[in-house]
Amino acid sequence: MPRTNTTSWHTFGNPDTATFQLPSTSGVPASSSSSSKLDLPEPNSTAVIIRVPPYSSYIVNLHYHMKHTEYLRVVQGSARVTLGTTTKTYTQADGAIRIARFVVHGWSRTSAEGGELIVHEWTAPADGIKKTFFRNLFSLIFDAANMKDDFSRLLPTGWWIEWRILMISSGMDEFPLLVESLGNGLMAQMVSAILLWVVAGVGWLIGLRICYEEYTPLKIRAARSKEE
Repeated sequence: MPRTNTTSWHTFGNPDTATFQLPSTSGVPASSSSSSKLDLPEPNSTAVIIRVPPYSSYIVNLHYHMKHTEYLRVVQGSARVTLGTTTKTYTQADGAIRIARFVVHGWSRTSAEGGELIVHEWTAPADGIKKTFFRNLFSLIFDAANMKDDFSRLLPTGWWIEWRILMISSGMDEFPLLVESLGNGLMAQMVSAILLWVVAGVGWLIGLRICYEEYTPLKIRAARSKEE
């Protein structure tokens, strides 16, 4: 598949839905010349800045992480956040939201109306996996319209993209709940993990990869190689 080199890009997404500002390879957010505190990821420089405009349908579907504790911080506006079986509205006054490993979570705007929602998202350990995930995910989506390889001719485009997204997720500690009928408990997590690993295994056999050099800066690839 022809891939666009996006290693120098630091902002991804669609302004009408959601945009994602990633920290540079040095850890300092790019294009953050504004002195506004809204542009500064807190409490550390590995945070991804997510901006969701009014009337956006953007939603983070339920998922969990096995190896990372995730943090969210609402900087502007309000977000409806689900943690396990509890859903609550969070604002800047609530500070950082800690999401422990294996806790199913997701979030969205609380209302279509109102101002822009700005959320900072980061992980512990701060190993860069969050920005690597977003880089490969959104670069793949960007290139989806130009998929002309043999497999994309054989499979419906939607299925092909979803397969590749699951492939990326499998190696980036992103485990979506794939069987809604099972709820979001332990059984749902186990079944989803097994399905994800099977999909990823088949994808690996046909040549799909989790991380592509055209999408991932050299410093990040080097760091991942050391970890692996």
